[in-house]
This record gives sequence, structure tokens and C-alpha cells, in this order.
Amino acid sequence: MPASPGLPAPKRPHDFLPLDTDSLLLGSDDDNLVSARGSEDGGADHHHQLNEGRSRGPGSGPSLTRLNGLALVISLQIGSGIFSVPTQISQHVMTPGFGLLVWIIGGLLVWTGASSFIELGLRIPSNGGIQEYLRICYGNFMGFLFTWTWVAIAKPAANAVISTIFAQYLMQAVWPSEPAAPWLLKCVAVGCIVTLTLVNCMGATAGAKVANVFLLLKLSALGAIVLLGLIVYTAGYGEGVPASDSGWFGAQPEQPEWDAWQWMGNFGTALFGALFCYGGWETVGFVLGDMKDPEKDLGPVINGSMAIVIFGFFLMNAAFYICLPLEVMRESTTVAVDFGRRTIGQWGGLVFSIVVSLSAMGSLNSNVFATAKLLVAASHRNYFPAILANLHCSTAHEEAAYLDQNLPWLFRVPVAALAQMTQTLRWQRSVPIFALLLNGLMASVYVMVGSFNGLVTFIGMAEYFFFLMSVLGILVLRRADKHQPNGTRFRHNTWIGNPIIFAAVSGVLILRGVIAQPLQGLGILAVGLAGLAVFASRFGLRGFERSSPI
Repeated sequence: MPASPGLPAPKRPHDFLPLDTDSLLLGSDDDNLVSARGSEDGGADHHHQLNEGRSRGPGSGPSLTRLNGLALVISLQIGSGIFSVPTQISQHVMTPGFGLLVWIIGGLLVWTGASSFIELGLRIPSNGGIQEYLRICYGNFMGFLFTWTWVAIAKPAANAVISTIFAQYLMQAVWPSEPAAPWLLKCVAVGCIVTLTLVNCMGATAGAKVANVFLLLKLSALGAIVLLGLIVYTAGYGEGVPASDSGWFGAQPEQPEWDAWQWMGNFGTALFGALFCYGGWETVGFVLGDMKDPEKDLGPVINGSMAIVIFGFFLMNAAFYICLPLEVMRESTTVAVDFGRRTIGQWGGLVFSIVVSLSAMGSLNSNVFATAKLLVAASHRNYFPAILANLHCSTAHEEAAYLDQNLPWLFRVPVAALAQMTQTLRWQRSVPIFALLLNGLMASVYVMVGSFNGLVTFIGMAEYFFFLMSVLGILVLRRADKHQPNGTRFRHNTWIGNPIIFAAVSGVLILRGVIAQPLQGLGILAVGLAGLAVFASRFGLRGFERSSPI
């Protein structure tokens, strides 16, 4: 293995693979790794397409045209959360009009971030995405911390949210007469995670064609909601805003008054919900490496996809507010089912419950697989134990010795038994059993201890810290430009207001979220400190050294 040019050698080689920083990046071009996030619940549906695009044979070049890129980025942004998050937003706004404003403001904020990522993507044109941006701008530790946080918080918590959506809509299909008990929903959600984890452990993964079917279900449901909303609005029999005396922005009956601090807190919680649904815009770095002419096409692809998605989400939520009273929007956990029942009858609610539950299951299946791939790639980079990538040994005797040496006695016997039962799957079919089980366990814990709204906010605070730091990296890179000869300076700068606006608003949202939810803030801090300890123990003080940005 070649010498490591960036980080010192690991201190405990018996726990991890020897470090090779030539391939340290999770998203390096030879990794064939899907985005670390996708759209959390939507982007993973297309990790097969992304992987296929990067598995080109010798002599083949980038294949994505502007239209291909536009379709891919849009698909990465549309997830199952759009059928549940409108409830969270409605609970934290005073009027339907302000609910729509949250979607617009969230979309515009994301657009400033996406515009900033255009510059980052062109400056750092690899498939590494955020992890690569952070490493280049701030050093290896920030790249590691991003991956650590994604594995510990973002991915398993997102899987918990998706499984909750599945459980809510499935129970409406099989038990429509009354809401299911919270404990039952949690059991169904955990059951879905366990089932799909075991399916993936057997080596079965959904291919690109199956992923396309699930995406088509989501797009069909979204389009049907917009169309039905338009019909209802034209006919003038909507039970929402058209039937309300307060209209879009009038004061609602029995609506308590909020002071400025309460208003800001509710707005932040609502905005985190919208941002969760808009997720996927940050995957530009994973699309860039496959574009035929990125300097010419990346801007139109990102700007076009943002405009289309914002408009689509706006129309969909306008349809909800037209057809459903605000109090129903606030109380419903399956808003699409209530929409279907009030527009086309009971069978309409049944159709929407089946479609959304199936699309959520498809998203979760892809996310389970993608998260395991992320863990495997991180293990290749020595971020996590080699056992997660089946790289810790090559024979059963070596594995027995490894487990005996590294596991506490309490876990040694069951893990050894599991290892023996899964040798064929792990060694001959390269199934990352331990990575899948670890992710399934963490996701199940999030389901049991978290709520839908709480998890969405938790994910948002963790993610947007790294988005903020990535966007601020533009300023770091531009400062480095000053030391470059005029002929070699970067010439595709985004408007300076984009990173400043995005960073300022994101910073306020994160700060307000931490103040409002201190336990969640402490949880994120604890994960970060644990990552710091692991990184320091693995790579020592030299690991924190930062080379000059490009």
C-alpha cells in the first residue's frame, strides 16, 4: 500500500486497515459511492443510477446531458417526506398563507445554497461532494467529521423518519377507521426496518428499474394532488381556504398570540420541515463528475431543478390548503389520505395510503442499502472498523482470533455465531452484513426514542451545520485565489450574496434550534466530540494539519 501523503499512519492497525490517504475521500472517483445523503428519503431511490453512471467501462466518458442532469437532480429532491411534512409545517404557522410562504422561503434558501454549490462543484470537480469540499477547505478532520455525523445521525435518523411515514400510511390502509396507537406505529416502523435490513442481508437489492417504479409512484401522487386541487379550486367547493372566513392570511379562530421569540421558534421548526423535503440539492458534487460539459450545464441544471421543485411543492401544498381545513392539516399524520377522502371519497384515501406507503418502503430499502455502502466506504478509509466492510480477515480462523481479541466477552459469543452463519454471504457475495445490522439498529433506536417532528429538526440541525461550513468554504477558496496568478484564477464565481445569505440564515436556524431543543443540540455535540476522540486516537495530532486549499 502506498505511503500516506496526508495523514499519519494509524495508531492501532489491528483495529483498522492501514491508512491510504490516496483514496481517503468517501466520494473519490473510483468509489462508485452514492451521495451521502441523496434527499434522505428520495435521493437514495436513484443511487443505482448514480452508481451505474460511475461504473463506465474503459474509454467511456461522462454521459449526462443537461436534460439528463435536470431529471436526475429533480428525482434526488423528491422524497416521501412531502406527504407528511405539511402537517409539521401547518402546526407551526398561523395561517395557510404563511404555510405556503415557508415553502417559498425554504426553497429560496436552498437555492442560495445550491448556487453556492455550483461554484464549489466547479472548483473541486470530483465526485466527492461535501466531504471533499470540507477536506479541501478545512482539512481532513472536517471531512471525517462530516462522514461520522452522517453515519451516526443523518442517515439512520432519516431512515427512522421514512419508516414512520411508511407505518402511518400503511395503518391507514389496513385500519382506516381510527388512528393507530403511537406504540403500534413504532412497532410497525421498526418491523419495516428489520425486514428490509434482513432482505438486504440476504443479498437482495432493488435495481434501477424498481427504483424508477417507486419514483413514479411519488411523482404520480404529487401530480394527482396538484390536479385534484386545481379541479376543486375551479369548482369552488374546497373545504379549506375557499370555505374559510379568514382566507389565506386572516387570523384563525382560537389561534393563540405568539411573541417574536415564539414566532421565530415556530418558523424555524416549520422551515426545517421544508428543508428536509428540499434535500438533494447538495448532491451536485455527485452529478458533476458524470456531466458532459459541467461548466456550461451545471448552472442551468441546478437553477432549473430548483425552480421546478419549488413550484411543484408550492402547488401541492396549495392544493392541500384548498381542500383541507387548517385544523385538519395540523392534526393529520397522513395528510394525503385525508386529501384523497375529501376529494374523491374513501377509495381515494385508500389509493393514496397504498401509493405513499409503497413509495416510502422503496425509499427506505434504497436508503438501507446506500447507508451500508457509506459505512463500507468509510471503513475502507479507516474511519470505521474494517469488519464493517468485511476487510478484517480472510479466513474463519483469522476472524475468530480477531473477534476474540477485539470484542468484550458479553458480545463475543453471539457475534461469533453470527459471523459463522454469514460467512458465505459476506466473503463470497460481499454483502456488508455488519454494516447493515449496525445501521438497522441505529435507525430502530431513533424510531423508538424520537418523534417525527423531533427527528426532522434533529436531522436539519446536524446537516445544515455542514452545509453552512461548506458554503463558507467559498470564502476560503476565494481568499486563496488572491495568491494565484491572474491567468489561473477561478472565473466561475457565484454571486457573493448567495453564500452570505445561506450561511447567515442557516446559522440563525441552527442557533434557534439548539436553544429550543437543547437535548438535541447536546446530542449533536456529543456525536461530534466522540468523532474528535476517534479521529485523534486514529491519526494523532498530525491528522489535524491542514494543507493550503487549491
